[in-house]
Amino acid sequence: MFTTRPATHLDEAFLFDMLYQALFVPPGHELFPRAVLEAPEIAHYVEGFGLHIDDIGFVAEAEGTRIGAAWVRLLQGDNRGYGYVDDDAPELTIAVVPEWRERGVGTALLTRLLEALPRISLSSDPRNPARRLYRRLDFKPVAHRATSVTMLRQP
Repeated sequence: MFTTRPATHLDEAFLFDMLYQALFVPPGHELFPRAVLEAPEIAHYVEGFGLHIDDIGFVAEAEGTRIGAAWVRLLQGDNRGYGYVDDDAPELTIAVVPEWRERGVGTALLTRLLEALPRISLSSDPRNPARRLYRRLDFKPVAHRATSVTMLRQP
């Protein structure tokens, strides 16, 4: 059993952990070095979370331990992210610790986030199994690149 709660700036270190988990690595490939989180184009998904009015997110917990998170940031202009659609669509990051995957945590987190903010974009590798969840929750492909698909969910 798990619960969800709003994410705050106190969750920033955990969100960085979840950002690392969200980086898709195809089976058989080496993991990214953890230092990739320091790259500005990656770090901006978390850095200073909760200090911006448009930061919205949720954390899942089981027995007092954080097990997953889903959050959005409005990344605009020169600060655009990989899932950029337009200046009004916040970009999603979502991850669940490996031992809690396939147990409804991601669905619960994303459903709760979509109740708060129904228009969200994301970028996903076409091989990422999480795309089943995105399609189930009405995210639609809007752009294709060599190694990613940008998806948008809107009411």
